[in-house]
Amino acid sequence: MNNKIAFVIPYFGKLPTYFLLFVNSVKEKPFDILFFTDIKKPDNLPSNIIWIPFEKQELQNLFSRKLEFAINLPNPYKLCDYKPLYGLCFEEYLINYTFWGSLDIDTVVGNFEKFINDKTLDNIDIYSGIKEYVSGAFFLIRNNRECNNLFKQSKDWQKVLLEPIYSGFDECGGHYFEQLKSGESIFDLNIPIESFTEVVFKEYRKGLRICFENTVLEPKGSAYVVIKKDSVQYLNKEYLMLHYIYFKARYYFYINTSLPLSDIFYFNSLGNFNNIPTKLVMLFSKNMIHAILRKIKINLKKIGIK
Repeated sequence: MNNKIAFVIPYFGKLPTYFLLFVNSVKEKPFDILFFTDIKKPDNLPSNIIWIPFEKQELQNLFSRKLEFAINLPNPYKLCDYKPLYGLCFEEYLINYTFWGSLDIDTVVGNFEKFINDKTLDNIDIYSGIKEYVSGAFFLIRNNRECNNLFKQSKDWQKVLLEPIYSGFDECGGHYFEQLKSGESIFDLNIPIESFTEVVFKEYRKGLRICFENTVLEPKGSAYVVIKKDSVQYLNKEYLMLHYIYFKARYYFYINTSLPLSDIFYFNSLGNFNNIPTKLVMLFSKNMIHAILRKIKINLKKIGIK
């Protein structure tokens, strides 16, 4: 691709068990990942994951300097509100890239170039993998001064950054996903803050070039997702990537790290499988054992036994 892409991922604390699945899905893809972290670099990372040692205080200082006022990051989750700011705050690291973006690590990336290529990018400024709002899990922004400062068009951007609680600034200002997907306009929802989505849609009316389409899969149902070497398929439709945010929220979801990485595997709300997760396969899986133990632990906690 002629367009060079970098995804910016600040991450602090401890890597989740599913990180290996993410790494395996992004290797040899036509983009770089700039991983800013205080975590020791794992072995055998692909060359397109650029591991940049960074302390949390160092990140706070960088943000404060770029934004010209003191900020505080009370917890790593608050970083999500800062996603639209990464182009400005990390500009020195992005000099050689045409686009920068956000990519969550609870994802599995499929056939990237089928959905994101020069034809997609040459005539747009912003891409979102969700049609109705900016997807914090996957978006791309053209790396220029105008787009990197676009977040400042929100009347609430400074207030949002000073509040300790995550506000959904990077997406649609909170839990308004279903209303937007049902066809309601973000301008009619009386959302407490002017989110980045609202800013983008306002600027779109003035000529900002955007491409919003549903290429990020976020399943909630019982059907399984087929992950092949270079594709993500669900109910006979192919997607750019799987974002299993709803699967992992369930108490019984489990990543079985003992399974060898395979050219084809499967995902559902119970976790990952190397064989089609029929009822029999799931019944005798490590995932089911984990689910049973988790349920026992939850019930014991309810009656006061830890």
